[in-house]
Amino acid sequence: MKKTAPIRTLILALFLAAFAATASAQLQIPGTSVSYRLNSDDWRYIRTFEHPGGGDIYLYCYVGHVVVDMEGDTILPFLRIFVVRDFDGDLYELAYNRYEELPYQAVNEYSKGPGLPASGGLGYVGAYTNPSDQKGYQFYMTYFRDRRTSIEFRLETTKDTFGEMDFEFQDILNSIK
Repeated sequence: MKKTAPIRTLILALFLAAFAATASAQLQIPGTSVSYRLNSDDWRYIRTFEHPGGGDIYLYCYVGHVVVDMEGDTILPFLRIFVVRDFDGDLYELAYNRYEELPYQAVNEYSKGPGLPASGGLGYVGAYTNPSDQKGYQFYMTYFRDRRTSIEFRLETTKDTFGEMDFEFQDILNSIK
């Protein structure tokens, strides 16, 4: 009997690890057909609030492990989903409106790839320096439509931790349906 106990423990541990790896569920943006997946162990929902210019913002923070930048500061990478209902402009207009709120440098622009549906959209890898802390930040930002709703996904962290977070960011972007 003693020999089978470690085997049972190993089998149970493997089962739990496999279950935990598949435990993340597709989340739905209310009022849309858009869904996305987060690793439930690594991301935490923070809150939903209304954008002053209209629309809803859903905010998540990465807590999977401590992310520390080159200056030794603890960084909280985040996901922000901005949902604008009945936006009459095109995606470039929405992207420009968002740019005016917080100017950034577009490092790369793409129309096919992570976070964009096959039917089209607009994506950026962008960067900016925050004037309050003088840190450089880098992000993925995608824009696309679901019927008359425009949606922005923004995944951001500091420039020097962007490479560390890229796999997490790509995983979320690739899960958008």
